[in-house]
Amino acid sequence: MDPRSDSTSAWLSALLAPVSVDEFLSRYWLKQHLFCRGSAERFSGLLSWTTLNELLEHHWRETYRFRLACQGRDLEPASYADLDGFTPRIRAKDVTDHLRRGATLSFDAIDELHGPLTRLAESFEAFFRGGTKINIYAGWRALHGLDLHRDNQEIFILQLDGPKRWLLYGFSVDGVDRNELRSHSVPPAGAVLDQILQPGDLLYIPRGCYHVAVPMNEPALHLTLGVKNPRGMDLVLWMVERLRARDVADRDLPYLAGAAERLRYSQTLRNALLEGLDADLVEQYFSETGSNLKPRPSFSLPWSATPDLLPPGRDFLITLNVRCQLVVNADAGSVELRGGGRRCRFPRSMQWIIEQLDEGAPLPIGRLIEAVAGRLDEGMVRMLIGMLLKQGLVAIHV
Repeated sequence: MDPRSDSTSAWLSALLAPVSVDEFLSRYWLKQHLFCRGSAERFSGLLSWTTLNELLEHHWRETYRFRLACQGRDLEPASYADLDGFTPRIRAKDVTDHLRRGATLSFDAIDELHGPLTRLAESFEAFFRGGTKINIYAGWRALHGLDLHRDNQEIFILQLDGPKRWLLYGFSVDGVDRNELRSHSVPPAGAVLDQILQPGDLLYIPRGCYHVAVPMNEPALHLTLGVKNPRGMDLVLWMVERLRARDVADRDLPYLAGAAERLRYSQTLRNALLEGLDADLVEQYFSETGSNLKPRPSFSLPWSATPDLLPPGRDFLITLNVRCQLVVNADAGSVELRGGGRRCRFPRSMQWIIEQLDEGAPLPIGRLIEAVAGRLDEGMVRMLIGMLLKQGLVAIHV
């Protein structure tokens, strides 16, 4: 299914409104920033202060998630956490005292802990085909947390509560005077964008664009979604991996041979590297690898650890965990699934299973059994699903 189709990108349309998805991809994505005003309720279902408090209270041992910064400097973790001893822990009183004095709180990878943000990150990963992580930032005073900086990934800012001033400076800060920022949190002149984000507003910042954010002397809460796209080097490494299976890749380099032999070797190696490559390398890379995106961990306990692998009955659901390319090898009577940086080989009959699961929605096993009836019996269906489960390619939901 095309991730840009209306049925699969409706969530992104709502996020970017009033800018359309097509306009965003053609004018802004990887090119320039985008600022969109939205209704105050647009992101209200993602995270609240109450939910944030609960998450902080339940994950106080995970000190690595907490970061406090003020006026461009990270605070010493020992000033708000016990890092020695048997159990590292956050000290809530000291965290709050720092925040009251003007520090900004960052809480890392909150998409791992909160269902609505997990689903949002997964939607980003399915559409953009790049690993996505969501951090939460909270500030109170008119002091900036992080210094003027640029990120090594695409950034989406979703303002949840309160106002926050954002300034963007383009892809170079040559000549920008940061002295007043460091000493008094006064942003430098020369910003290409200077806006106060309110709840429901969105800001897209392309990789490499310098920016700084300053609270407005009242509580402010925003999400930062970072999307790490595959780069040119990922594509080159894929080409090398394809070459690895060829005999020429394992030969010694003919350094001491004559010029004619070295030229023959060079041409053979070049031909092997380019063999089977399409004109559109980008499309072929995504088609064959499913991107460099690794699937999020998925557990199907207790069943996946039992000899039978699957629950009894026909009521449980099956979900394909990764976007896969199915390659049929008719001569060998097998199929290969490529996705998530892996290749797995299965019996040819797996093709009929994957065709049913490929839409991405959870599928009851009873409906799957009915869909392939006449080709596979129930025992064979369960065996094939078990093979996928062993490889972590599907998840079971009871």
